[in-house]
Amino acid sequence: MQSAQLDNCTICGQLFLKDHTDYCLHCYRNIERQHKQVMAFLKIEQNRHATIDTVSEATDVPVKQIAEFIREGRIFANDYPNLGYPCAHCGKEIKRQMLCSDCYQKFTSDVSTALKKDRLIAEMTNPQRKLNEAHYWRLKKDK
Repeated sequence: MQSAQLDNCTICGQLFLKDHTDYCLHCYRNIERQHKQVMAFLKIEQNRHATIDTVSEATDVPVKQIAEFIREGRIFANDYPNLGYPCAHCGKEIKRQMLCSDCYQKFTSDVSTALKKDRLIAEMTNPQRKLNEAHYWRLKKDK
């Protein structure tokens, strides 16, 4: 069994014994209170179609915290048709992850292109590798 470690709260910076959360007891209780407020608001039938901004205004819970509840799976956004949060890159409303599918595809493509360029540069600057590969195939051919 692993013992708790000292850490700083990611919200207030206070030193605490880290057990199962990244927050001190005070901040953890505050987050739980905010979650209960949001869930109580969303349980009311006429609020089921509220946007994240409307929920934030009605409950005094920051939009960022509500988005975090959704990302963590504590609020299932698919149950609420208008509840979503902005993509971290373009701002388009999404219901999970950090990026919308368009931004994710673009970043994936950009990273893949950059990796291919890096590999090509490494091959061009390391001529010894090519010689070794060519030598290997010549030896294999002779057998």
